[in-house]
Amino acid sequence: MKKRLTALFLAVLVVVATPITAEAASTYRGQLNSIEREIYDAMASYLPYGYDSFSYELSQSQVYSSAEEANAGMQWLVARAYEAFYRDHPEVVWLDKQGFSFSSQYYMEGEMIYIVGFSLRASFTTSSYQSQKSALEGAVSTIVQNATGTDYDKVRYFHDEILARCTYNTSAVSYYDPVSCEAYGALVLGSAICEGYAKAFKLLCDRSGIPCEIVGGTVDGEAHMWNYVQLGGSYYLVDVTFDDAPGETGYNYFLRGAASVTDHLESGGLLEGYSTGFSYPSLSWNDYVPGEDDGNAVAPIIGGGSELASEEAVQPESSVERHPAVIPETEEGFCRVSCLFSKNGRFWVRKDGAGFSQGSQAIEEGTGLQILAFPEPGYRVEEIVVTGKDGEIVSAQNRCSLSFSLEKDCQIQVIFQKIAA
Repeated sequence: MKKRLTALFLAVLVVVATPITAEAASTYRGQLNSIEREIYDAMASYLPYGYDSFSYELSQSQVYSSAEEANAGMQWLVARAYEAFYRDHPEVVWLDKQGFSFSSQYYMEGEMIYIVGFSLRASFTTSSYQSQKSALEGAVSTIVQNATGTDYDKVRYFHDEILARCTYNTSAVSYYDPVSCEAYGALVLGSAICEGYAKAFKLLCDRSGIPCEIVGGTVDGEAHMWNYVQLGGSYYLVDVTFDDAPGETGYNYFLRGAASVTDHLESGGLLEGYSTGFSYPSLSWNDYVPGEDDGNAVAPIIGGGSELASEEAVQPESSVERHPAVIPETEEGFCRVSCLFSKNGRFWVRKDGAGFSQGSQAIEEGTGLQILAFPEPGYRVEEIVVTGKDGEIVSAQNRCSLSFSLEKDCQIQVIFQKIAA
């Protein structure tokens, strides 16, 4: 006997959406399996047009043997699609990277659960998205129209124009400022952090048909974002943020090959609490040389990393060699501690009186660590969570500190909740 159930749905807008017209070929969509691509395309039909919620019926039911398996499975599918969309569409500047939730529509046959659809709600960082969209479009159109010559000439012009328009927002390092994380901040307001620089560069390349990717990772243990851009059939690193640093000449991190840049370490995902397993193009071994035929060798794949989530995953239609995020190995007797980015507050991890706030570090096994959380005004600490490969290690709710002994590689996440009025 078939028993039909409907999950509690979030409030949704019922609309007939117009399909989005892509400015350039989507990069990360090509790494999704068929169901993930379907979810991605549903997002692309709503989110760019200002709809923060929608319902969608899957073309093929997803079958699970338990509620736990269904929740985990759907969460993975939606997270993969959401991050791919986030990476591919830097023009959607009002989208909160971490702020999405969903509920599933399902029925049961015996012990089996059949997911037939879902409702998704995405958080927007502003209600002024229409004016932001218009202002950003004007800035992008002007820059792209003024970019002439070869693809090299264009990416150099984009790099220089971002530097001319934008100043690094040092104050946004210690608190969450969503505008500084967007191309709108970099190109319109003239103030951004690394994420805003990287999105601005990708958006300009997208509009010019030049393949470009946003890459998340760490530099010297601190969370960072930069770009890989393709010229002459090979990919090169561009870090506009670092070229805007005091004392830089302007091109120290422009079109660099793998042999020149060893401090930029990739990570597998951008979403808080997920390692979504996307792969990156391997860089040319040598720096780009303008005017020469691209005969540079492709950098060898070094290290390990997560494989793609599914055997169904479709690799991008490209001859460019790709690899999972390179995760450096730690020395024997040490553990890697990663601090996930937190909104509406910050936190420190203290070790023998020394502290670090974000990024990744290798720390000696058995070391006692203390997490200290500092919410922004109007917010409180909802939960501190330490997770390892096999799940949660330790957690604390409604507390501003947590102490534990380091025994294995782990990720630290602090969730801040708005105080009810």
